[in-house]
Amino acid sequence: SSGINAEWPLRPGEHVYHVGLEVTGNMSVQAAVKKVSDIVGADGLNLLINNAAIMQHGKGVLGCSDQEMKETLTVNVIGPHSVANNFHPLLKLAAECNSDTPLSCARAAVFNISSELGSIQNTKNSFTTAYRVSKAALNMLTKCQASDFIKDGIICLSVHPGWVRTDLGGPRAPLSTKESVEDIMHMITHCTEEHNGMYVRKNLVSEPY
Repeated sequence: SSGINAEWPLRPGEHVYHVGLEVTGNMSVQAAVKKVSDIVGADGLNLLINNAAIMQHGKGVLGCSDQEMKETLTVNVIGPHSVANNFHPLLKLAAECNSDTPLSCARAAVFNISSELGSIQNTKNSFTTAYRVSKAALNMLTKCQASDFIKDGIICLSVHPGWVRTDLGGPRAPLSTKESVEDIMHMITHCTEEHNGMYVRKNLVSEPY
């Protein structure tokens, strides 16, 4: 492929590989790890971004069924937990291969895509209860991953990507996907050990838990 699209052309020697993955299926996750391992080989994987999420709009506590809560937590929390654990060996391999590189995405990192709706401190209503709960839980998972993964040279961050015009964000969101990706790319290239375990937004500004 000459590029992801006209706005994101690939430089010589760069490649994009499409690997299917269902975050709620352990066999699917393991199959994806095998495919990625075959691609990266002995270099390992420098960056894992957990981006999959679901949200049912407009439901507060009383409108949130047990099933909705279960499904949302399965995708938004258990999914990133499973994916990160299964890809950990490839991340560790990259960290070992780049042991002279400071802790950063250039060595090995996990970015969990969270949301400002996961901020307990900033919560003023119960809108999208299950989604809010799942993102608060994802932030805690990130803190726990940061505590354990750093021992293997891997840093972990929770990232609020902004309110983006996607199927989940809706048409009223102020950010285009291109703008959000550019913000995330800036975070990828500038995060360091000091950001390990943090919950951040654009320019690596700390988001209140």
